Amino acid sequence: MGNILTPTASTLKPRTSQKQRWRQWVAGYLMILPNLLGFLIFMLIPIISTVVLGFTKWDLVNIPQWVGIANYKNLFGDRIFWLSFKKTIWFTLLNVPIQSFLALLVAVLLNRKLRALNLFRTLFIIPWICMPVAVGLTWIWLFNTQFGYINHVLINLGLERIGWLTSGNLALYAVLFVNIWQYLGWHIILLLAGLQIVPQELYEAATVDGANNWINFWKITIPMISPIFFYDLVVNMIMTMQIFDLPFAMTNGGPGNATRVFNLYLYQKGFSFLQMGEACSMGVILFILIIIATFLLFRFLGSRVNYDMY
Repeated sequence: MGNILTPTASTLKPRTSQKQRWRQWVAGYLMILPNLLGFLIFMLIPIISTVVLGFTKWDLVNIPQWVGIANYKNLFGDRIFWLSFKKTIWFTLLNVPIQSFLALLVAVLLNRKLRALNLFRTLFIIPWICMPVAVGLTWIWLFNTQFGYINHVLINLGLERIGWLTSGNLALYAVLFVNIWQYLGWHIILLLAGLQIVPQELYEAATVDGANNWINFWKITIPMISPIFFYDLVVNMIMTMQIFDLPFAMTNGGPGNATRVFNLYLYQKGFSFLQMGEACSMGVILFILIIIATFLLFRFLGSRVNYDMY
């Protein structure tokens, strides 16, 4: 009889290792499957759908009709579109530096050994964890021209009532104030975390060399936390350019068009005027605008960030 070939360890090893790699590959993809499905269903597919619907005419009832770039032409010829665009840019230019630098100042103060430090931290965090609609409704009552507490204080001081939310010149700044107040706590937490990782030895060595608190702040604190502060500026800008909830809850874009920011007009286009195609086009424009603004931030400020400690 011929020789019978029996499997050896050398012949079984490749098959075994290949089977193990296959199991590891399947196990790995099963691990990321929930996140992958979430990304596809809630992000990638909606983004692609928005881009496609931006080239259609759709009223949420009938079948979308392909119209090409007609929606973009209509938007570029829409006076309210450009007004909401300018309002959003102006709101962002005011909110981002004021909110981020104010948060940095408060974070520096909270980073010191103060009495009731935990109480102050909690007070700054509470507005951030509140629902924006609830915050907006609360401030509507505070800003109320006839019965608001703020105007009540002004009258007791011998001053006249102010139409904080009824004046076209003041309404946007009233919403801006509430936005800064509500989200200040989030930025404080982020910057406070950055301040707490700065080595204290640097301050001690600088103090020995005769540096005061002001020099320590500009020569040590700012360079050391510059990556986190830059991150805060970028995130703050992206969040502010998408602002919707507070203008919607407090003024619904009024009086007139005084607080009709980009995202609010996008919402009204889609769900009030039933022009979902133009609303999707506005979403694409806002996406491109955020990309451009982020690029400009990295272009002009990113090179000044100090990454040496990381």
